[in-house]
Order: sequence, then C-alpha cells, then structure tokens
Amino acid sequence: MGCKKAQISGLDLILAIMLFSMAIILFSILWNVVQYNVKTSADADIIAIQVANRLLDSPGYPSDWNDSSNVQLIGLSSERGVIDQAKFQNLIKMLGNGSDSNYTRARELLDLGPYQLCISLTYPNGTVTQGGNCNFGNTTTVSIINRTALFGEVVVHNNSITFIFDSSGSMDWFSKSWGYTPSKNLSSSWVNIYNVSFNTSPPAAPDDFDFVLEFNTSFTGGSVASDDVVMNITSPKNTVYVSCHGTGCNCGSGCLSYGYSGALRMNFSKTLWNASGVWKVGVRKTVSGNLQLDDFMVQTRPRRLDGAKDATMNFVNVIATESKGIDEMSLYNFSKNSAQGCPNYNMVINFTVNYTAINYSIGNMSAYGATPIAESIKRAADSINASYYNSTTNRTHARMIVVSDGSETCNGDVAAAANYAMDKVHIKDFEICTVGYAQGSTGESQLRTVASIGKCRYYSARNEGQLAQALTEIYFGNLEKESVVINIVVWR
Repeated sequence: MGCKKAQISGLDLILAIMLFSMAIILFSILWNVVQYNVKTSADADIIAIQVANRLLDSPGYPSDWNDSSNVQLIGLSSERGVIDQAKFQNLIKMLGNGSDSNYTRARELLDLGPYQLCISLTYPNGTVTQGGNCNFGNTTTVSIINRTALFGEVVVHNNSITFIFDSSGSMDWFSKSWGYTPSKNLSSSWVNIYNVSFNTSPPAAPDDFDFVLEFNTSFTGGSVASDDVVMNITSPKNTVYVSCHGTGCNCGSGCLSYGYSGALRMNFSKTLWNASGVWKVGVRKTVSGNLQLDDFMVQTRPRRLDGAKDATMNFVNVIATESKGIDEMSLYNFSKNSAQGCPNYNMVINFTVNYTAINYSIGNMSAYGATPIAESIKRAADSINASYYNSTTNRTHARMIVVSDGSETCNGDVAAAANYAMDKVHIKDFEICTVGYAQGSTGESQLRTVASIGKCRYYSARNEGQLAQALTEIYFGNLEKESVVINIVVWR
C-alpha cells in the first residue's frame, strides 16, 4: 500500500514538472511574440518617421526628378517644409494603387523593406489625394505619421473680380502696331515725326491700315479741338494725303480721315499698301501755345475692340477653369449707347459665377463714346463694397482690373478716384490693377498712378497677345502657400 502511494507521488511530481516546463516554454514563446511585435511596431515607427523626414526635408535627386525612370532619391520639398506640387503628383503617380513595378520602385527608394506604404494629402477644403497600398484594414503592425506642411504656391481664390472694359470710340481703331513714337512738342511748321516701311506683303483681306495721332486736349492757349492739329502722310509714290476733320471725310483716293477730341486718325485702303518704300508722317499745329503730341502709331487689324474681347473672354475662361466656380466677377464698360455723353460708365453685369453670361456680354460690346476712367472706378468701388456687405459668402479678396486704350476724357480725376476706391472698399485684401492696351503716354501715366494707389501694378500691352498675358499674370500673380496635412502610413 505504501509502495502505491510512493508511485502516485512520483507521478504527480513528474506531471507537475512537465506542466511547469510547458508553462515556461509557453511563457517564453509568448514573451518572444510580444517582444517581436513591440520590435516590429518600433521598426514601423522608425521607418515612418524616416519616410516623413526624407519627403519633407529633401528635394530628392536629381532635384528636378519627375517619374520613376529618372528618380534616384525621392524627396518632395522645394524648401524645408514646403511640398512641391509637381513632385507630389509624380509620387502619387508612382505609388498608384500599390500593385505595380512603379510602386515597388518607390518602396525600394524609400528603404521600406517588407513594409507597405500609403500616403495621403488633405487640403484645407477637405479634399484628399492618396496613393500606394492603403488596404491596411485591421493590420496590427501599423505606424501613422501626420505632418503639417505648406503646399507649393496656389492661386488665391474666394475672389471678387471687377473688370472695367474700355469700350470707348477709340477701341474701334486697330491694335497691331507697326511702330510708334512717344511725346514731343508740336510746331506751327510741318515736322516729320515718323517714317515707316511695310516690309511684308499686305495682311490677309479684308484689311486696311491706320495712322493715329494723339495729342493733349488742353494746353496753355486753351482747349484743343481736332482741327487745331493737321497731319499729312506722304506715300512711297510721293502722294500726299492731308487730314480733314469730319467724321470719315475724304483725304484722298483710298483715304478717310477722322477727327476726335485729342486724336486724329487717317485710315488707308489695303490697295495703297506698299511693301517697298517709306511712308513719311508730318504734323503741325494751327493754334498758338504749347501743344504736345502724346503718341503717334501705325496700326493694322484686328480692331482693338475685337482683340480686347478675345483676350478678356480667354481670361474669363481661365478663371472659370481655375476657380471651379469660386471666384465671382462683375463687368463694367464705358458706355451704354452711342448717345450717352459724360460720364457714361455702365454696369454690364453684377457679381456672378455665370462665366458664360459674362462672356456673352463681352462678345456683344460695341465701341463708342468717351473714356470716363475715374467715374467708372468710383462706381465699381461702390458696387464691390455693397456686394461685400450683402454677400452670403465671406469674400476675402477683391480685385479691380481696369483695361483702357486711352486717357480720361470726362474731366475726372483718376488719382482721386483710386483713393476713393481704396477707402471705400472694406475688404482687407483689395487692389486695383491696370492695363494699357495700345495706349498713349498720357493714358499710361494715368493708369500707372491708379495702379500705384491701388497697391498693384501697371501692365503695358501693345496687342491682343500681350493683353492676354497681362491678364493672366494679374490673376496668377496673387499666389500664396497653402497649409496641408500629409498622412504617411507604414504597415505590414
């Protein structure tokens, strides 16, 4: 009996030792698993931090890399903490949906080893862009790094843009310049002020060409009328054409003369175009006193109005595409109809994001009337201010753009008008930008003054292409860096 008890006790001891050993083994296994997971998570954290630092602190190599075929080191920064937009888009393209050779190449360049990568970027408006293998679901080994960065330079939106379009009578003149001469004093004797050679074949029919003379509308002897200045043009065949002062009076075969307040225009038929030889331009004054020539220009089609319409409608299309319906516009021109005198400003369309309606209104404009720059600026400022207070959206930026081919002709004070606008509009970020389109020196001086007071700049555009470029520069010139959140997920 005693022997049996001893046998049982021995078996119990062996069993206890076995259970204890198994417990130790199990504990060791569990401990190793825990340690492995801790180490793995720590490794993931380290790798995620390394990826974030590399992307945001380095431009990569080469510094202008643009796809998987030429990149040797992936980096996104244009400067520390600023993400280059193009490089970010290139990285997202490389990462794809995390399933092809470009994604594998990105993982290798970022030293991810066995880890997968998902990168997303969140814009201030909530829009998210992402790339890589983002199917980490319930994976336990995940490290997520969030970094705030600046995202390149973006166009500032939430704009109220007021466009003042010069549709005065001179916009019926031509816009392609064959040359011009700036200001000089006029004499009572004939003075040769300019010579021009047309060294090409005539432009495509139907076409004609203009000689335009602009001069001061006031001087020491009093007010100037169009017949106080006379212009003669001598053709390469030595035919002399002399300006007259009616509305389209005959100044010779194939020549029509137009007199304006402050300008003379002589329009020649295409049949008189001569590609060889020199056209000589002479001018004299018929009154006493100090009278100054502002500008003389030789021009061909397109009409200034047509070129300005095309450039402005292109500008509206750029805004529509870039702002995606955020930036609102209003449109003014200088005259409602040919019977309107001074001041003859006109609101064509109030603030709207209906860009089609804006372009329709621009396309229907005609050229007539005077140039009330000052009054148009003041009334547009009143409209901006009223719209700001009545708007359901919090407009943070306002810009007035004045495009004109001439100078103030309604006795307005453009400097006072610009100061009035800057005081009247209560949007903090407000500016007045100006563009001189095929413009004389007096008008240029006035628009430079307006732009200076308006905390913007004056742009000179001699033709449609330069006008389109100037408007684009104005719109894209208001750039600022945008704060974004970049999210980096490393997992396995």
